[in-house]
Amino acid sequence: MSDILISALELGQRLEQPDPPTLLDASLPNSPIAPFVPEDGRTLPGALEFDIERVFSDPDAPFPHTLPALEALQQACGQLGLSLDDEIVVFDNRGVFSAPRAYWLLTQAGFTHVRLLDGGLPGWVAQSLPVQQGFSEPTPLSTPPVLKANPSVVSVDDVQANIASPRFTLVDARSAGRFSGQAPEPRPELASGHVPGACNLPFGDVLENGHFKSPEAIGQLLHERGLSSEDHLTFSCGSGITACILWVAAELAGFEHLSLFDGSWTAWVMSGRHQE
Repeated sequence: MSDILISALELGQRLEQPDPPTLLDASLPNSPIAPFVPEDGRTLPGALEFDIERVFSDPDAPFPHTLPALEALQQACGQLGLSLDDEIVVFDNRGVFSAPRAYWLLTQAGFTHVRLLDGGLPGWVAQSLPVQQGFSEPTPLSTPPVLKANPSVVSVDDVQANIASPRFTLVDARSAGRFSGQAPEPRPELASGHVPGACNLPFGDVLENGHFKSPEAIGQLLHERGLSSEDHLTFSCGSGITACILWVAAELAGFEHLSLFDGSWTAWVMSGRHQE
């Protein structure tokens, strides 16, 4: 699955060719960014805004970053001018942080040519490649694309049922301290801890200097946690963003049986399951 990633230099060359890919900036506005990339509105040339917070999340959901309804997702993709067979590259301003969420959302909806800029905007800037100020304007489609319902979403009830009758292994991307309950959650109203039976793989462990580690190194990390490519893995985090980093990492390592606990730890705590 090495074709998931594209390097800054390869993308720079691709943008100079006919029919360049559509660039989607999936940065979160409130996420810390690399110290050598000022938050001054810079992005890649021609990039469109993939707004996870306000557009590509359900505004009526009780949990942050919840997958939007299918019709809303189709409308949002249509407004960005995205067709199912378009070549798309997603990135963010942290290197690897929120762009995997966009990758997961699009690929599970039926887009077939989506890649992730490994190293994101910081890696692009480090190569002295050109940037622009602000986003480009999209050309909306006259008819939104016909997408499929995301088949990989796991609910709170699914996770609850899995404790008694395991069908998948829940892999939590949060820090070891939050997972163990020794460190607080960023949202002060939430208790820390983890779902019974879950294992912990902090998302930073699969990254190195803002890039994904090699498939072999990622595979070793998963193996060390007793996981094999035949296992069905379900990824979780705080609110469904960094769990997608583990999703991409697992794909890179050749794992195919994957799900995502979209509400993640926030949904688990707000449902009261952590007190049962």
